[in-house]
Amino acid sequence: MSKFTHQLNKVLVMLQSIEDEINLAGYTLTEKKVFFTISQISENKESCNITDVIKESELSRSTVYKAIKKLEYDKMLNVQQSSFDKREFFLNLSI
Repeated sequence: MSKFTHQLNKVLVMLQSIEDEINLAGYTLTEKKVFFTISQISENKESCNITDVIKESELSRSTVYKAIKKLEYDKMLNVQQSSFDKREFFLNLSI
């Protein structure tokens, strides 16, 4: 096995462990992508909104909304409406 393949397998095992720990194992790849996109945006910016997730993930608006609804229903994230602009919603991970 090449060094790259070995390192890649170690990363995949670590990712699987993280997914199991935060209960992401049962989600679709799209829902995981939305979750991890929110995490990355939140790490780099003070706030994360739905438009940021759509742009960063390059997924359609309806796909992102469906994933957010599922994650919110399962209490993996909180969705809060902006007090300044009622059309804007902020996303915060619950874990």
